[in-house]
Amino acid sequence: MTDPNPMEQFKLAIEHHQAGRLEEAQRICKRILKLQPDNADAMHMLGVIAFQVGGSKVAVQLIGKAIRTGPVKESYFINLGEALRADGKRQEAIDCYRRLLAVNPDYAVAHFTLGNVLGEVGEHDEAIASYRRAIAIDADYSEAENNLGVACQALGRLNEALDSYRRVIAINAGHAGAHNNLGNVLADLGRLDEAAAGYRRAIEVNPGYAEAHCNYGTLLADQVKLDEAAACYGQALRLNPNYVEAHNNLANVFCEQDRVEEAAAGYRRALDIDPDYLEARYNLGNVLTVQGRLEEAEACYRQVLDAKPEDAEAIAQLFYLSRQTCSWRDLEELTPKLDRATAEALAKGEKTKETPFISIARTADPSRNLAVAGSWSRDIEKRMSAVRLGLAFDRRRRQSARITIAYVSGNFSDHPTAHNTCGIYGLHNRDDFEVLAYSFGKDDGSDYRRRIRESCDAFVDIRDLGPAQAARRIHDDGVDILIGLTGHTRGSRLEICYLRPAPVQVAYLVFPGTSGGGIYDYILTDRVVTPEDEAVFHSEEFVYLPHSYWPTDNKQKVSGKTFRKADFELPEKAFVYCSFNQTYKLDPVMFDVWMEILGRVPGGVLWLFRSNRLAETNLKKEAEARGIGAERLIFIDKLPKEEHLSRLKLADLVLDTRIYNGHTTTSDALWVEVPVITLRGRHFASRVSASILKAIGMEELITENLEDYRDLAVDLAKNPLKLKTIRETISRNRLTTPLFDTPGLVNSLEQAYKRMWADHQSGNKPAPITLTDD
Repeated sequence: MTDPNPMEQFKLAIEHHQAGRLEEAQRICKRILKLQPDNADAMHMLGVIAFQVGGSKVAVQLIGKAIRTGPVKESYFINLGEALRADGKRQEAIDCYRRLLAVNPDYAVAHFTLGNVLGEVGEHDEAIASYRRAIAIDADYSEAENNLGVACQALGRLNEALDSYRRVIAINAGHAGAHNNLGNVLADLGRLDEAAAGYRRAIEVNPGYAEAHCNYGTLLADQVKLDEAAACYGQALRLNPNYVEAHNNLANVFCEQDRVEEAAAGYRRALDIDPDYLEARYNLGNVLTVQGRLEEAEACYRQVLDAKPEDAEAIAQLFYLSRQTCSWRDLEELTPKLDRATAEALAKGEKTKETPFISIARTADPSRNLAVAGSWSRDIEKRMSAVRLGLAFDRRRRQSARITIAYVSGNFSDHPTAHNTCGIYGLHNRDDFEVLAYSFGKDDGSDYRRRIRESCDAFVDIRDLGPAQAARRIHDDGVDILIGLTGHTRGSRLEICYLRPAPVQVAYLVFPGTSGGGIYDYILTDRVVTPEDEAVFHSEEFVYLPHSYWPTDNKQKVSGKTFRKADFELPEKAFVYCSFNQTYKLDPVMFDVWMEILGRVPGGVLWLFRSNRLAETNLKKEAEARGIGAERLIFIDKLPKEEHLSRLKLADLVLDTRIYNGHTTTSDALWVEVPVITLRGRHFASRVSASILKAIGMEELITENLEDYRDLAVDLAKNPLKLKTIRETISRNRLTTPLFDTPGLVNSLEQAYKRMWADHQSGNKPAPITLTDD
């Protein structure tokens, strides 16, 4: 019996290979090699099959041997290069392609594959040159044109990328990848409507294109069209259940919707698929922080930084977490890193990873605070640029009996914003004003929410509306002046105000700083928190109220329940210093002073809020490191507001924080006649307590340096008669000075609103407003 013809056998192997019957093709090639050990074609095919089943090292060996055996074929070099790429040997792959091009410089595929590897090693300029050479040889080489666009996009050459993708589509209108990539570059250019059309066309051409569904979802999520975005991510995951980016992005949507358990599960699914996916690891840390699982959150951030030490987002969040847990030694390393990352982002005109809230909480520098806030406002502008509602206000330039004002917030609930403002809404003069409220927060069923709802002419729940829908609703309701009880805080939904649903928009409360531009016309403030020379650090025009800008409720209830010191493990004869601020407001500089105070007042204790276990442990260690026994720091848990106010009466003296003052905590203490010592700072957030104390006639409790702060705290502990006199003064002033004069504040607000509206009606641009008691 004659041996089978190797040439005929190889043809059969090709048929099996093309039909996907790899084992049959492999068996035939091995049989050929027994007959002809130097058969390069069979050797090459075995290498290709090895590559297809994941054996890149074996593929490199077999295809390399085929090349050495000869005769050399161009496809051998192309496939060897691909196997080397898969084996992580990119430089060798580059050398392989260049060897081939030395022999055949007009081989377009070799230029194309060389460009691919050069792009993978970050040599985008060289990759672009390779793609251009491939296209010069074959003008209809759509894949080379597409990858040319990708390389240009990687270098920020967006218009060139745009041109490339359009040329691909001109060659092949059914190229789904080019439509998807066109959507990406249009999104980067801020042309969001066109980007959406690109993604939709990619999906139309290829409904099973999971990446296009995911990218379209991201575009929608950036526009806060969360339900539509979730649907896109869901479809991407139905097409590819192991699509880690889609799991991560869907979890991001859940975060925005306050579905934190589902978000955490989504991030964990992404990490189960790819444990090295750092974005999901970082996002999981954020969710764990919200859940109060701070040690687990810290572990996530540190894992990100272990893999990527200069990751600015992880640095920023670990910094804030370290503030929350009072892990101050970590701040020594993190602060310069965060400073550097923020400076680099600002220099590039990019959104900082440091949030505006972190900025004001750590840096009493109004210029820096404005720059950070501005970068976030510009990001909102970019994301909302495609939302064109066509809202018109000409018809509102009329003489009307009433001005329609509306307050918008996510905190009409058992929250400090509601605690402080719930007395305002019902006091507005209904002859002059119609009063609306728009809520995008949860209905917690609290008495605070009920009071606000009943005090307004209309209370509209917009929680389930996207920014465009919410803005349209506010506009269609005829709102003249929109007051944003929101700012750069978590879940603030500033996109609604950015869309300008009212002709006049005002920032008030919540965020003690500027929005950074493009959102509000005015900010309600006072001369203590924002002196005139700081106007340059605010994008809004100042509206100076005659006294403190800080609102209070003069009907705020205090529980009749009587507490004793023993109820909270306070020594009966101790002098009780108190600071019930959140722990992120504490810092080592002021803590040094507090410990000096305790050192000079042997019978003193420091009463603190138990924010989290780590902070309690760390603060006790910090006290002992300064020579103060840990037992002199006494921690308490949260109580309902009315009971908390009653408990607060047990304190002798409140010690204010430094960079970010107590705000509600300061006014609460004064409401129950407990003195507060503050240090006047250098920016809005660090001057609020000074504003509050001035409004109650207690300027003697405002200090200008740490030494005076310390000495005053010690003096009042050692001079009970002096402290008694101060408490009596607070008691007399409480209902006779502006701080707790809620009707007086509302009158000032109404005068401000009338001035704003009159200027608008006259066609004047917003300008500073100063109100007096006259």
